[in-house]
Amino acid sequence: MRVMITGINGFVGKYLAKELLEYGYTVSGIGMGRFELCDNQYRDINILDKNILKQAVEELNPDLVFHLAGNASVSRSWTDPKASFDANVVGTINLLESLNGRDIKSIIIVSSSEIYGPGKLFGERFAESMPPNPQNPYATSKYAAERIALQLGQMYKLPIINTRPFNHIGVSQSEGFVVPDFARQIIEASKGDGIIRVGRLDVYRDFTDVRDIVRAYRLLAEKGLAGETYNICSGEGRKISDILQLMCTEYDDLAVQLDEKKIRPSENIYAVGDNSKIKSAVGWEPSYAIEDSLREVLNEWKNRM
Repeated sequence: MRVMITGINGFVGKYLAKELLEYGYTVSGIGMGRFELCDNQYRDINILDKNILKQAVEELNPDLVFHLAGNASVSRSWTDPKASFDANVVGTINLLESLNGRDIKSIIIVSSSEIYGPGKLFGERFAESMPPNPQNPYATSKYAAERIALQLGQMYKLPIINTRPFNHIGVSQSEGFVVPDFARQIIEASKGDGIIRVGRLDVYRDFTDVRDIVRAYRLLAEKGLAGETYNICSGEGRKISDILQLMCTEYDDLAVQLDEKKIRPSENIYAVGDNSKIKSAVGWEPSYAIEDSLREVLNEWKNRM
C-alpha cells in the first residue's frame, strides 16, 4: 500500500517513515528542504502552494496519508500567530482539497494535546470527549485544523482520523522542546559555568517516546474509525522538575536558575491524557520506558558536544 507523509523530513516524519517501511508500506512524502528517500518518492514543496501540492499528490498517488506538516512551536506562535494559522489551517485545507476525489483508505491528521488548555482539576486526565479550550495561538490553529479537516472530510467523503499526541521525546528532536533543551544545557553546564537556566518546573506533562507515537499513527491508519479523535499519550503525569532530575542523575553538582524569558504568557499546569480510547480501539500502549528515552537523548547530546 502506498503511503504519503507530509512533513516527512521533520523529527516525527522520519520515525514514521521508518516504522512504515519496516511494515512493508511503500513510503513517499513531501517536505521543505532536502531529504533522501529512495525511488524518487520525495517532493520538496510548501503545502501552501496549492497547485504544486496537487501535482505532487497526483504523482505520488497515495492510498494512505499522514499529515504531519505544520508549525509545531508554541513559543513561535506567540510572535507570529499568522504563520501558525497559515501552516496548520490553510495547509490542511490545501491538502484535503488536493485529495478530493481520490480513493484514500485513511487520512491521519496530527493535532495536539495543547487544544485542551488548562485542566479544571489537578490530576484529571484529558479525554477526547472534553471540550477544547486552547490557550495559545498554536493550540487554536490546531483545533481549527481539526474542525476543518472533519468538515471537508465529510464534504469530500474522505476518511479523516484526528489524533491528539501529547509530549514527544526522542533522539534528533530539535531544540525548543523541553527535553532536548535540558539535554543541551546539562552537557554545556557540565563543561562550563554549572548552571541550567529553566522556565517553570512545577508543571506536569505526559511524555511518550516518538517510536511509540508513530506506531500509534500506523495502527490508527490500519484500524481506527473515520471521523473519530484519539489521544496518543502515556496517561502518566510527570513534573518537569522530575524530568530534569532524572536527566541530571550523573550531574548532581549542577545548579538550576529560573530564566524569566523561558516562561510562556500562559501555561497549562497539568496536561496529562487519558489513553483508554486508543487502547480499546487498536490495542496500542506505550512500550518504551521514559528513563531509557531520556538517557538516549542525553547520550545524543554528549556525542554532539
